[in-house]
Amino acid sequence: MSRLNECYAVTPAHVIGDGFFATLVGGSSSRPRGEADLLQRFGYDLAVLRVTGAISDGCDFDLGAPSSLDRVLSTAGSGLIVSVNSDGSLSRRNVRVSDVGLLYLRVSPVGPESQLFKGLSGSLLVLDDAPAGILMSVDPQSGEGKVLRFDRAVETVRPFFGMKTGSPITTTVLPEVADASEDNLAATVERWSSPALSAEYRVSNLIDEIGAGTVWLAAAQGFPIEVVVDLRGDGVQVVDRVVLIGDGVVPPESLPRDFELLVSSRENGGWMPVVTGTYFTSDSSREVAFAPVRARKIMLRIYSHWGDEAGVGLAGLVIPVR
Repeated sequence: MSRLNECYAVTPAHVIGDGFFATLVGGSSSRPRGEADLLQRFGYDLAVLRVTGAISDGCDFDLGAPSSLDRVLSTAGSGLIVSVNSDGSLSRRNVRVSDVGLLYLRVSPVGPESQLFKGLSGSLLVLDDAPAGILMSVDPQSGEGKVLRFDRAVETVRPFFGMKTGSPITTTVLPEVADASEDNLAATVERWSSPALSAEYRVSNLIDEIGAGTVWLAAAQGFPIEVVVDLRGDGVQVVDRVVLIGDGVVPPESLPRDFELLVSSRENGGWMPVVTGTYFTSDSSREVAFAPVRARKIMLRIYSHWGDEAGVGLAGLVIPVR
């Protein structure tokens, strides 16, 4: 990717492992080489490296270019997994898109000559000659590939380059949150996957009154961390936003980074992802908006935080009445 006359590589972080330096080879006829230094790791197992050397001459993807992946996915059911081999040659494997989600795509090989296997992580999924995703892993049992959507990958790394995200997430200020919380649909926290650090930081603090001065902090182990909130009433409710409040969480490195919201209209199961985003340490709160859906429960799924080894948490979660 190019940005301000510099060249960067985006790759699955597990490909880099514990290293901070990589030698690169380009998949073109000249097979140019380059060197790369690790700059930062992100959620969704992504890493950004700064690239120098001859390979940077072909660095022509504009990070600011608009994405139309949903339109491509609506028309293209098959594509290619393109890999650069260690000698600079290219391999192309025919795949079909077997599942489409907000975060990930699933692809299945078409024919025995297109089998996917461990070691192809970082390969590019191409649909209609356009980048559609980054291969992150391959299921050894089914041979199916898990692909991080390209638009989500770009959205995740954009803040690193000082660029605003394009997701439907807007910042709110706390007085607005307080007004919305008067009719908070969140009734009880039904379950959670990570224990609170202590009674002081119990999970019920998430839905107590705004201004109560309490926060929820859980052990930052075993990501993703999930919290399921039951909505008020006996039936389903129509919801179109959730407000996440971080004001009061200390240190700010305990705040969530990459997260996802899911809804269910059933008593058990039936989870449907509705939106993903990134909560930044500079945000006192975030209003996360999405298309109206009917729900009994809402799940907050936290994929990463900002680095505090002790815990991860929020001061509040508000589900406003429409």
